[in-house]
Amino acid sequence: MSGMDWGDYGKDAPSGGGIRLRILHDAIVNRTPIDVEIPGGKAVIMTTDSVLSDIKSVIDGNLEYDSPDKSKTNNFVSRYSRKSVLQAIQKVGKDNKCTLITFTKITKTVEFGSNQGSGGGSDNTALFEGAACWVTAYRYTLGNKNIDVDYVIPMHELASVSGSVSTDKSLGEIYDFISNDSDWMKSSIRTANKLYSTTKFRNTKFKFYRGTGIVKTIESHYKKVNKEDGKPFSQINKWSPADIYMCECDFDMDIYTNEMTFQGGINRVLQNLIRDKKLIGVSLKKVTTSSANLTEHNFTRASLTVRKPFTRVYSNSLMNSMDVYLEGTGVSVQFRATDSEGKTWQGEVMGTSAKHGRVGGGVMNYIMEAVYGEGNGVWKDYPSAAAVSSASRGNALDQKIFDLARDNQSNVMATGEQVSKEDISRMRPQWKFAKYLGLLVVDQLMRGTKIQRDEITTRIYLYATSASDDSAPYIKIS
Repeated sequence: MSGMDWGDYGKDAPSGGGIRLRILHDAIVNRTPIDVEIPGGKAVIMTTDSVLSDIKSVIDGNLEYDSPDKSKTNNFVSRYSRKSVLQAIQKVGKDNKCTLITFTKITKTVEFGSNQGSGGGSDNTALFEGAACWVTAYRYTLGNKNIDVDYVIPMHELASVSGSVSTDKSLGEIYDFISNDSDWMKSSIRTANKLYSTTKFRNTKFKFYRGTGIVKTIESHYKKVNKEDGKPFSQINKWSPADIYMCECDFDMDIYTNEMTFQGGINRVLQNLIRDKKLIGVSLKKVTTSSANLTEHNFTRASLTVRKPFTRVYSNSLMNSMDVYLEGTGVSVQFRATDSEGKTWQGEVMGTSAKHGRVGGGVMNYIMEAVYGEGNGVWKDYPSAAAVSSASRGNALDQKIFDLARDNQSNVMATGEQVSKEDISRMRPQWKFAKYLGLLVVDQLMRGTKIQRDEITTRIYLYATSASDDSAPYIKIS
């Protein structure tokens, strides 16, 4: 257990009947022992008549509990924050011991809203992204005063902006999430303050969307363009990792849906809409620092300035390893089978200090053909991963693997390692599947020029970081 914080007291009580401050009021009036964060563990709480009167005024709605603007002092939190105005009375032998405590020394028990032991590990992505929409819409109603990060926004204040928000999770679900997790409440507030304060992207007519409305239109048309363009993206997050959209939707969306290309098409339209403050995609990360950071992404083509020169491509051993590795300056890729049966294959992309995601077989084929020409990708001999997997169940790949290994032995075989077709034929299908595809990458890279190899490592990096020439413009809060 831990102590109550000021945000906790202003939340609705789990049992109903008003805010949680009422629970403390009733315990004081009825002399009911409650848990406290001092030695002894339980105590009867007492206080002065004036403090008790202020608590009752808050409960009755005659005194504001807190304010989003900390310069305002005529509220309960401002009056009593950090003040030891409660008396914890404990029985010690035959005597009573009195300890002066602050409101935050009251233990947050289940009665006060503790959810200890529940909800762990669930996916709350839709909830925290939806929270950013609601809290930002609320921030837009406050003018130039930021929301204090310690302020717990009441449900009714968020509900007041319902005309400006559309999320796939209900306000009730979202509020339950952030009101019971102060870190996410604070992150949402920091996000909202940053979005409003950045005048370059502020439009007071914005509505905020997550998983509904304009978001569905954007995603649906992306799928059409991606298919038409040969599927340069395996998933939408590699095109745009935007989680929410801010929109003044008074324009004809046909200007977007009539385009059937990425670069010069829908990406150009989105760039113009950002410039005009009409439609802005926002990627969200949890904000744990004192203030949020806002960055622009894909406003200019990263490929014009970002280079990740090729360093090497290799396998530690032909027979004792399935994986193939590709390295460039500041980026490395591990190509491997991602299932036990040998049916899926992809590259795991790492930067200097973080994972950047994955590049699947289809995308790798697209990148290689863009650099080396059609027919020179990983689907060179077979049209898909499924076809390669099928071939791996017999001996169809044995000679191909042998020839590729012989031609690239300095890159894929350990010192002194010997191999025969008979050795290869005895390997399990998963190994043949992964090794064949990896060796194709090695072979094509080493047949190309240094300029082409540099282009491959650069393109993989840009794709994995959602910054390829075909990726959409967006802003990021972190």
